[in-house]
Amino acid sequence: MLRSLVVFGLQVLAVSAKTVTYNWEVDWVSVSPDGYVRSAVGINGQWPCPSLLADVGDRVIVNVKNSLVNETTSIHFHGIFQHGSNQMDGPAMVTQCPIPPGETFTYDFTLQQTGTYWYHAHVGGQYMDGFRGPLVIHDPKAPFSYDEEVVLTLSDWYHIQAPYLIQYFQSPLNENLHGGSEPVPNATLINEAQNVHIPIEPNKAYLFRIINMSGFAAQYFQFDQHEMSVVEIDGVYTHAHQVNQIFLTAAQRYSVIVKSKPNNNQNYAVIASMNDDMFDPGVTPDDIDQSVNAWLVYDNTKPLPPPLQPIDDDVTQQSEDDMVFVPLDNQKPLGPVTMQIPLQVNFSANAQNQNRGSFNNISYNAPQVPTLYTALSAPADLVNNPLIYGANTNPIVLKMGEVVDLLITNYDGGAHPFHLHAHQFQVIARSSWGPDNGPPLEIPTDYLAQEPAAPMRRDTLLIYGNGYAVIRFKVNDPGITLFHCHIEWHVEAGLTLVFIEAPTELQKMKLVLPQSHKDACQKQGISITGNAMGRQGSEENWLDLSGTAMLPAMDDWGALVQPPANNNPNVLAPRSLGRFGRRGI
Repeated sequence: MLRSLVVFGLQVLAVSAKTVTYNWEVDWVSVSPDGYVRSAVGINGQWPCPSLLADVGDRVIVNVKNSLVNETTSIHFHGIFQHGSNQMDGPAMVTQCPIPPGETFTYDFTLQQTGTYWYHAHVGGQYMDGFRGPLVIHDPKAPFSYDEEVVLTLSDWYHIQAPYLIQYFQSPLNENLHGGSEPVPNATLINEAQNVHIPIEPNKAYLFRIINMSGFAAQYFQFDQHEMSVVEIDGVYTHAHQVNQIFLTAAQRYSVIVKSKPNNNQNYAVIASMNDDMFDPGVTPDDIDQSVNAWLVYDNTKPLPPPLQPIDDDVTQQSEDDMVFVPLDNQKPLGPVTMQIPLQVNFSANAQNQNRGSFNNISYNAPQVPTLYTALSAPADLVNNPLIYGANTNPIVLKMGEVVDLLITNYDGGAHPFHLHAHQFQVIARSSWGPDNGPPLEIPTDYLAQEPAAPMRRDTLLIYGNGYAVIRFKVNDPGITLFHCHIEWHVEAGLTLVFIEAPTELQKMKLVLPQSHKDACQKQGISITGNAMGRQGSEENWLDLSGTAMLPAMDDWGALVQPPANNNPNVLAPRSLGRFGRRGI
């Protein structure tokens, strides 16, 4: 009987599914969300970028034309599983070549999940320049009811374009002056703006989908005098949990139901505040807008209340504890665990005096051939050999069906929001902040005996400074799966590794690369076959990774911008610099 119901449900889904097509021209637009005029990456001449809206089961086609002239681009659909469509995941030189200026490119995939997600550029820090937007997958059988839906994005904002800041951040000059400190945002935004008015009516239930699209900053968020009932995190339905405030690291999402007041006697304030724990005072702008205000407007003829006071992160630790959210399906811990992978997170200056992030002392550098293309073209007897993917990509090969525990110890004093593509992982254990000095907290040897009955599940998790976490997932999505810190500065600094999931099964799927994908590579002289260095033919050639660069190319790091005024990288004097030709993620 159960099988009959499942088949019937799939038949209904197939009948109701539709094709949703978006035609996007990506270009520069002039914007001033906080009063400072600068160029941003927009879509079809507009910014903020549009929302991508669809229903579960829909086929989504996004036709992209890169009209940026001076930069490559790519799009990652954050949190989407991409079962059977790994070539559509988006990170440049991982599952595709970057899209060069003037070229078109097609993303084509079917949505197999529901919830709140987002899309963003996945090349060279570009999403910090504005190429980012909501992605919402509606569920006709959602386990909660509401009257209206509102999407709210939170984001940090820089006055200097990302290429300049990346050049300075990854320069020996920055290491010498500031110990490799990350550039600090100038402002925070709600819906890519400030002072946003959110229309609201009395006696209604509102579903707010809240997305942190920041490149660096975690955000605290709250409505004045309106309680939130959390019902979804990162696309996972949860048992309703009442909160007054939520905390979102970069890339996390929360869906909350808010019941409006019974009358329209007054309007109410809304606030988002950046967490400043990782902001180095030596590089923080003097005029930083650390908080952004908005208003729930019941009656636009009535006055707006005073803004709320900035949220003090010293007294809001409770809102940071997301381990309280229990999945609605009460899924038990996956098991038995068949592989444990210890991962040590660290930051240190390399031989070139650049501040680089690493897993197990390996800092990611992009290969010469997209890793997916290496997996698709490799001989069957070599496709499971991690050597062909290049030591500088930090590759780990996983077998189909394995249950994997990542045992992550953070040797850095700062917190990191780690994101796993293609999965919603279970959080089996996580420490609080570790000691300010001395070695980090150790993962308990008996952590398996302390598993939660129904572990929290999401796709992006904050791991505290000098702390640890254990996350678990099942290998069920053949393809190339990134695991990385979602602070974009840290992606640029190499805090990334690559899982090659079930490569034998991947080859049997015979994924088809659309012509636009091949053209993007051909235009830039990038091979679509061969090992990480582009070598192929004999087994000896496939295993020849000589010449692999373990250090990033200097490319005059820091020399293409004038020295910062008062040693502050947020006031760099701009010069001509683009991303065209960059092949990193």
